[in-house]
Amino acid sequence: MKLYKNNPIASDRMGILWTLNGINDAVIIEFGPAGTTHFSIEGLMQFGADTSAKTFTTHMDEHDVTFGNEDRIIDAILEIDEIEKPEYIFVIGSSITSIIGIDLESVRFQVEDRVDSKIILLPDCDFQNDFTHGVDETLQILVNEITKKSPKMEKLPFYNILGLGIYNYNQSSDFKEIKRLMKENFSLELGTTFMLDTNIKDIEQASKALINIVLHKEGLEAAKLLEEAYDQPYIYLTPYGIEGTKKWLNSISELLNMEITPTEDNSEINRVVYKENMLKRRVARLDNNKLCFNNNNISYKYLEEYLYKLGFKKTVDEREAIIRFSDGIEALHNQNVIQISPPSFRQDNEYPYLPIMGYRGAYYLVQQINNTLTKAELSQ
Repeated sequence: MKLYKNNPIASDRMGILWTLNGINDAVIIEFGPAGTTHFSIEGLMQFGADTSAKTFTTHMDEHDVTFGNEDRIIDAILEIDEIEKPEYIFVIGSSITSIIGIDLESVRFQVEDRVDSKIILLPDCDFQNDFTHGVDETLQILVNEITKKSPKMEKLPFYNILGLGIYNYNQSSDFKEIKRLMKENFSLELGTTFMLDTNIKDIEQASKALINIVLHKEGLEAAKLLEEAYDQPYIYLTPYGIEGTKKWLNSISELLNMEITPTEDNSEINRVVYKENMLKRRVARLDNNKLCFNNNNISYKYLEEYLYKLGFKKTVDEREAIIRFSDGIEALHNQNVIQISPPSFRQDNEYPYLPIMGYRGAYYLVQQINNTLTKAELSQ
């Protein structure tokens, strides 16, 4: 048995469910015990995100497990198709069905001519991969199964976001900041995020977007699929800090061949630049300028790059670090921790105007780092 300091990293099955639960009108059927479905739904409450997807469970008993009975899942699909009348039904197994080897493809073959909904099967949990793999796979399934084909030249003035989901800490605030930057600098509206505050119709129209913005690596393969199929350019870059945000905007400008029409208050940006420079001077005077990341397998490549530019150095030994970037459990018990990943036990993180991305995020992040440094120094 593996030993974990805090919580085990969530499996690919959880990544699949987290992705789909960000789609407001998604209908999901899980073939498994009610307890496993209840556990996944309870987990969503730790993310501080609104979820409107409908998740159903078939439940199972010892007869289903012993004999591999498929009647429950077949009846559930037929009933939900008749009552809910969804355009798509997502069907996923559970850890139990993965072990006993239920053939969901056979189930689909038995019912697809008896329902109006399109049945989309989701991969079984393989007990080897973490939730980021499940997110990656599900995004590719959404692109392949739901996004409708459109002429490569038929593009509309909107963009898509990939790689930002309900499982990302601070997702609500960062989501608003990205939308604000795109609206104020390019006059572009959001098409879909595929997995955060979106719906089936918007995902169907995703092929008409001018560009796909990948914020975390889980969205990269789906962006490549969209580029190949619909000639949509994508950018894989996350805007941290003033310089990083300017680079991000300039990269989008070049890809779209569009001029940036900034509406930012230059005095506010200059204020943040001043705060960044003061932080660099503070870090340079530190005897210990090491930091470490415990990010629960979520990639923060561009955040790390920004912190190195501020003068910090990385260590894998948390005992050496003056600041640790970690989850809500550690943040509750340590003065030198800045939370960047879930879970957020016993803490609310729903206020949507404290981003760490973009211009405004740079201001908040520098403030957080300064305050955490002060706490760390006082506790020594």
